[in-house]
Amino acid sequence: MSTLQVPVSPPAPLPSEVTHQSLGALIDDAGERYAGQLFWESIDDGFSMSFEQFASASRQFANALKDRGVEPGMHVAVMMPNSIAYALAWIAVSRLGAVTVPINANYTAHEIAYVLENSDASYLLIDTDFEHMLADVGAVVGTLRKVFTLATRPGAVPTWQDFVSGASDGHPEVPVPLPSTLCSIQYTSGSTGFPKGCLLGHDYWLLLGYVRSRQGPAPRRMIVDRPLTYMGGKWRLLIAFYTGATCVVARKFSLSKLFDRLVEHRIDFLYVTDPIAKLGVDARLRELEFSWICSAGISPHLHKGLEQMFGAPVRELYGMTEIGSTLFVPIEAAHMSGSGSCGKLALGRRCRIVGADGLDVADGEIGELWVAGPGILQGYYKNEEANRLSFSGEWFRTGDLFRQDAEGYFYIEGRIKDSIRRSGENISALEVEAAAATTPGVLEAAVVGVKDGFRGEEVKLCVALQPGKDWTDVPPLSILKHCETMLAAFKVPRYVEYFNELPHTTSEKVAKHFLKDGPARIRGIQLFDRAAGVSQAEKVST
Repeated sequence: MSTLQVPVSPPAPLPSEVTHQSLGALIDDAGERYAGQLFWESIDDGFSMSFEQFASASRQFANALKDRGVEPGMHVAVMMPNSIAYALAWIAVSRLGAVTVPINANYTAHEIAYVLENSDASYLLIDTDFEHMLADVGAVVGTLRKVFTLATRPGAVPTWQDFVSGASDGHPEVPVPLPSTLCSIQYTSGSTGFPKGCLLGHDYWLLLGYVRSRQGPAPRRMIVDRPLTYMGGKWRLLIAFYTGATCVVARKFSLSKLFDRLVEHRIDFLYVTDPIAKLGVDARLRELEFSWICSAGISPHLHKGLEQMFGAPVRELYGMTEIGSTLFVPIEAAHMSGSGSCGKLALGRRCRIVGADGLDVADGEIGELWVAGPGILQGYYKNEEANRLSFSGEWFRTGDLFRQDAEGYFYIEGRIKDSIRRSGENISALEVEAAAATTPGVLEAAVVGVKDGFRGEEVKLCVALQPGKDWTDVPPLSILKHCETMLAAFKVPRYVEYFNELPHTTSEKVAKHFLKDGPARIRGIQLFDRAAGVSQAEKVST
């Protein structure tokens, strides 16, 4: 059993409105209140399950894990696609007072090995479709006590039913988890290096679900097409446990199939983005009765058009893995549509906007958003440096730049953190730089974000080569292929720009402000666009 890190600061008590003490208690309550109502409906294979059945199956899954040696406090890595098995595993592990370590199914072997080793995982639950990847993960697999394989594709074996067969569906005989009991080590790519493990307690998930379930009218049928690996997929399940809504689940998001899915499955709640806003009008959508629609960072000029497209209010919200739901625009605030605001304080949240001098700025001025309250991360696992930089007493420093108007509405103005947000994914610049820098012939690498109308931002890699080499010796295809062996596909750069040398500050750090788009930008020798084919070079300067 691994030793858990002491939290950065003692968790604050949950607001009185949140009455459950653990995820298991919430699921059991939902199983009683909503009993035979439909909880899960799969888009891909038609599988369905009621709330009562899910509560019972999650207890059985917990006992099956306990029978195989999983104890309170142990770390259980889970690598599966969106499936009922994933949802059951998450809740089952939490019922034991153990800790789930989600692993993105798109990770490379290099990244999987990092998370398994860094998290001190004792067990791994993995889909049979991904099992082959373990051959390339390395010695860290040998440190696991056990690897459990489950099949989530229709017709494949062994299924989760096979896994739990013979186990009791009673409450597992373990100490009942408390709100502060660690529930997850959720990895998120930050700006200071490789993915960091956020220590999230039961209180984090309970408050997140409660707040999200009350930010608008309760949905009846909501689409869950974002990865359950991350916060975004999980809070949709939590809304269902609080409201009795049905989760209509897809293994993967599909922009081209989205409207067909909404119509076929009579969806009344979803999350929208700029690309969805650009799909064009579909008259079928007006036949649906949407409760409300949420978004995070929708372009202000697209906001009102989205509301017309869906015939429902589209409301902005702000949160991050570390702090859960923090800001949101109330449903009744129709006048804020298109304002660019991400809202006011959510339940249990206190916020400050702090200047470089450490003092709160005045209304309308820009500073860093600091957040405090119950149900935020208890710290980063085995990362004291990140904890030191990210916390000031009870306050978590988000790294995001904000301002607040006289009415109390918050507006995000940019990011301090060195990361790129591509199609909703946070990508650590340093992680990509570390991968690219190991390419033979590369002397130094720096990564910056490039604005993109479709994906929000794209990843641009700026490289300086070793003396005596030019881009024909180290072509972009070789660099990108090397990155692909170490990075998930969504992290691989789109642009590669070559420089004779990268600009530096007096402290010898790369001066990235000279590499970003703007009047101060220094142009390189050659710029390649992977989307146009890396063999096509645009000579931007000599």
